[in-house]
Amino acid sequence: MHRWTGLFVLGFVFFYCLTGLLLNHRKSFGYFQTRHKTVTEIQVQQQDVLNQIIAAYKQQIGRNDDPTVIRLKKEGVIEFLYGSHGTTTYVIDSMKGVMTRIEKKKQQPWYWLNRLHKSYKVGSRWIWLTDCIAILILVLTLSGLFLFRYTWLDIMLLVFGGMVMGIGMVLT
Repeated sequence: MHRWTGLFVLGFVFFYCLTGLLLNHRKSFGYFQTRHKTVTEIQVQQQDVLNQIIAAYKQQIGRNDDPTVIRLKKEGVIEFLYGSHGTTTYVIDSMKGVMTRIEKKKQQPWYWLNRLHKSYKVGSRWIWLTDCIAILILVLTLSGLFLFRYTWLDIMLLVFGGMVMGIGMVLT
């Protein structure tokens, strides 16, 4: 039973370890994005009107500091995001005259556990340790493939597990 279960989950374990290694070093891979920069000259605009609008909403909010992000939404909705990832967000609906304040709070221990998967927020020792564990699991998983004589059922389990993993990758 252990052998058959192990053969079935082989693809999942292999995939989990490889993606974990890549995510630990996503900054080294440019966050898996390519950037193409195009610069075009445009007409210079006056910023007085925009600065007045932002200053008026900052006064209503009661903050002097500039928001990290300003989002312009449909139908006159403006969002002012303060802090990392919008820790405090002000949603201003200028057409209805309503302002909503949203504050995000970290839920422990879930926030701490999630943080372990973000290599830019943890120390290099943690990354080194998780890389070593992932490589060890990969070596153990792959070396296990060479220890057995396979029956048709074993091969079917490997193929079926690989197909389920492939379908899962396509669907996500």
